Amino acid sequence: MTEDLNWELIVIGGGPAGMTASIYGARYGLKTLLLESKVLGGAQATSPGIENYPGYTFVVGLDLATKMKEQVKKCGAIIKEITEVKSIDREGDDGEFLLETRRGVYRAKAIIIATGGGHKHLNIPGEDQLTGRGVSYCATCDGPLFRDKTVAVVGGGNTAVTEALYLSEVVGKVYLIHRRDELRAEKVVQDYIFNSSVEILWDTIVKEIKGDDLVNELLLQNVKTGEERNLSVDGAFIALGSNPESTLAKSLGVETNERGEILVCSKQSTNIPGVFAAGDVVESMKQIAVAVGHGAISADSAYSYIRKIQRGPIGYA
Repeated sequence: MTEDLNWELIVIGGGPAGMTASIYGARYGLKTLLLESKVLGGAQATSPGIENYPGYTFVVGLDLATKMKEQVKKCGAIIKEITEVKSIDREGDDGEFLLETRRGVYRAKAIIIATGGGHKHLNIPGEDQLTGRGVSYCATCDGPLFRDKTVAVVGGGNTAVTEALYLSEVVGKVYLIHRRDELRAEKVVQDYIFNSSVEILWDTIVKEIKGDDLVNELLLQNVKTGEERNLSVDGAFIALGSNPESTLAKSLGVETNERGEILVCSKQSTNIPGVFAAGDVVESMKQIAVAVGHGAISADSAYSYIRKIQRGPIGYA
């Protein structure tokens, strides 16, 4: 059977944003294709528990991702997993988009980039093994799980400082571990943490995260003296920022910020007509609920764009 390469809307990325965009695109009656380089689910699929998604007091990330995938199929969008988009070109300034993959070159009138991003890691012993068992990359997601316990936040930028401040209101004790003798966060944020209960460990790095089944200790080293010591904690929050997967977007001329996050307006439109973006790849709060909202808005905007070029203005965007 010959592969169908012609589509109205192609969504790149199968996380919460991409799956939601596909659901809305298909429900709007658009011929919609969802391309995912790995398998559907995104970062949420690796979470052992989600407690802040509306409708669920607790849900395993993979279970939520599976339900979303089932809904994408039910709505009529076509899914192609293990299908990486290698490059994107365009036929003229306002022509169709050409997406090169191992299956062939797909064509689309509009695209939604929902390629997500990955958290920066320390790449130290114990980090991968204890992720989800005390090691976390999201204080908003997992902070309440450590109520009345002791945790450490690793980093010195805005993300680390704001997460430490948030955790100080949720958990029992917070350490902020930073490899330098001054923070990189904005001054106003620094003022808050200097007047908080957070204890800052300067000139310190984490050499190893320890624990049999759950995190119980960090091996620290002072970068100036070389002295090592152990710190007892119940959790470690790695707050070094994220790496947005925006290479494809940049190749099209899509504008990004200094961190590589895609810049969008309130309609999830980029500076390139017909290109929309949603989820963790854009400049926004990194949460499943936010990604889902982005996906819905981007699909609505894509629908309006496609119908406008076909038959004139329609829709909400």
